[in-house]
This record gives sequence, C-alpha cells and structure tokens, in this order.
Amino acid sequence: MLFTIINYMYVVFLGIAICARTINKDGKVICKEIPSAVLEEVLGAAYNARYMSIGDPIAEENTGGGKRRGTNSGGALDFYVDSDLGETIDEQPAWSVKSHVESVREMGITRYKREIDYLQEWNCRSRIKWTDLGPDYFPRYLRTVECLADRCWFDMYRCRPRSFAVKILKRRRDRCVAAAPGAGKVGVAGLPRDLRELWVWEERAVSFCCDCTM
Repeated sequence: MLFTIINYMYVVFLGIAICARTINKDGKVICKEIPSAVLEEVLGAAYNARYMSIGDPIAEENTGGGKRRGTNSGGALDFYVDSDLGETIDEQPAWSVKSHVESVREMGITRYKREIDYLQEWNCRSRIKWTDLGPDYFPRYLRTVECLADRCWFDMYRCRPRSFAVKILKRRRDRCVAAAPGAGKVGVAGLPRDLRELWVWEERAVSFCCDCTM
C-alpha cells in the first residue's frame, strides 16, 4: 500500500515538473540539451566517418584546421574503397570502445582512390557532396553522391542514384524524457535524473553511385 502511494506521488510530482519546467511562455517545450560526447557514445558503431561528419566538413576543409571530429589529418576519409578492403579499426575489445567518433579521428586510415572513366556513354557523371541535415540530427552532415546528368547512353536511358541506409539520431523537440522511478540516469551513464531532450533513431538514405538504367 505504501509503495503504491509513493509511486502515485512520484507520478503526480513528475507531471507537475514536466508541465512547469518544459513549456515556456510561448507554449513550446524546452528540454535540457544532451552533451555531444553522450550522443557520440549512443551513436556507437553506427558512426562511419566516410559518410558522416559532426562538424561542418566544408568549413573544416577551407580553414585547414588540422584534425577534426570524423576526419584524419589528411581531411575527410575517401568515400570509395577498394573491393578487397579488410582493416582492423581498433585492437581494443569492441565492448570497451566508448566513442567510435574519437577512435576514427585518432587513427590514420589508408586513403583509397576510385578511377572512373566518364567518357563512356554508359556511365553517369556524378559528384560527392555533403548534405546539411540541420541541428536536429546527429551527426548533422551526410556525404552522398549526386547525379549530374539525367540521361545517359545517347539519351535512351536515365541516370538513377543507388542508395543504402545509415542509422543516425534525430531530436524530437516537442518531447522530453525523464528517469524512471529508482533510476539515476536518463538513457545512458553519466546523465543525472532530469528532464532531457529526446533523441530517437532514424534511417536515412545515402546515395553511393549513379546507374545508367531504364
């Protein structure tokens, strides 16, 4: 009976706290931000520096500021790799890696080059570009292939992008999350019991080539 009353009181006070602390005078929900370091840990092995960047990769390339998150000392990792690529990323046990963003940034990874003959009529011209998804995505930047032509093979076929899916985090600005009764964390280790912004998993398409097809 006492346990039921305590739980009821917790729910009541939690509801009051959510209403009082997360809605401003304009009626918008306000949640405390989750640090980038925590988001990096949550992202884990889903992070791939060949297709993702946390900081603005174009600005970093222009300023030449040395090592950045998601890049090595030579800039962003090459988008394409050789078909026989098989390289150990880290010698540490997989479960001991806290941030895959940091581990990729700190190691030197071989750069690869893919030669494409765009003079052939059955090839579609393309370019690699960075897409800014906005502040509600983590990582914020995705690297994709953009088709530069609509037609190919003497205008009888079409150039169509081919894509694969990656998992990234998306912020839900209209919702906050709080610790459950008896828990001292929100989501991951290191966060105190408090109302925090909600991040959910989302799949996004990354185009890796342009095919000449019907």
